[in-house]
Amino acid sequence: MKQVSKTAAFFIFYFLLFTSSQAQPLKPMQKFTHADTLRGTYGATRDWWDVLKYDLHVKFNIQDSTISGYNVIQFKTLKKGAVMQIDLQEPMILDSLNYTFYGNYKDEHFKVNFSKDGNAYLFPLPQRTQGGKGDLPNTITAYFHGKPRIARRPPWDGGLIWKKSADGSPWVSAACQGLGASVWYPCKDHQSDEPDSAALNITCPDSLTAVGNGRFRGKTVNGDGTATYSWAVTEPINNYNIIPYIGKYTHFSEVFKGEKGDIDMDYWVLEENLQKAKKHFADAPRMMKAFEHWFGPYPFRKDSYKLVDAPHLGMEHQSATAYGNKYQNGYLGRDMS
Repeated sequence: MKQVSKTAAFFIFYFLLFTSSQAQPLKPMQKFTHADTLRGTYGATRDWWDVLKYDLHVKFNIQDSTISGYNVIQFKTLKKGAVMQIDLQEPMILDSLNYTFYGNYKDEHFKVNFSKDGNAYLFPLPQRTQGGKGDLPNTITAYFHGKPRIARRPPWDGGLIWKKSADGSPWVSAACQGLGASVWYPCKDHQSDEPDSAALNITCPDSLTAVGNGRFRGKTVNGDGTATYSWAVTEPINNYNIIPYIGKYTHFSEVFKGEKGDIDMDYWVLEENLQKAKKHFADAPRMMKAFEHWFGPYPFRKDSYKLVDAPHLGMEHQSATAYGNKYQNGYLGRDMS
């Protein structure tokens, strides 16, 4: 009797497996496109140059969800290269590219002509600039504007996030790990090449505050109803981790005695969440102590540690972690341990 039961169970299992596979067919195999190849391949348009720094300047226009600005990309040559690729995803528009070449005898500054291939912009280098490995960094300045893709379900489905906080104030950020940083600014959009440092200069209405990665470098009031907030990191950072936060922020901080010295711990939260944040983020030093014990010293001490109120669930943006768990323990209040 026991043997019959085992046999019956065997056939029931395979019957259910077969019928399930018929009722829910596998999804069609994904077909990779030419655009996927351009973004994912590390070939002749990318392997000859190494990004050293991004100096990104972006103005956020709240009224129509557009942005504009420029990115100064400092790089060094690793070997001879004939064509350079800069990535910027549609519907964003690359306006112009200016190239600065530091030669042996004189510096050259010139505008380059480029061709567009989907989300990639390609331009040939003049013969005289196609030298091999050099000690002096060169720069390409990419000017851009447009209305970037809006994130449908951040952080999983990425893009720009334009929301309002509870008091009706604008609340803006981005999440773009899978989609790529080129969804909102021009860059070498390949995760294998991290800039050694980066600066983020955010222009927004002067009634709001803009927060970025790393340490605050200053605020400039522009006299036209906007202000520019400058932030910078001195450690290597992946391009998708360079993220702006704009809103009615307020700030509090503390110093944590880390294994390799003091760590500045800063909390940038919406004014409406200040009291909740002071209570909830009291656990942050305890978390830091546990992580340093088990995984080693916090690696970005030069750039500080920040938690920033974000208009989505959250993400590991280096030195400016996006927090959106609604000030609850667990995963939105659920214990998933």
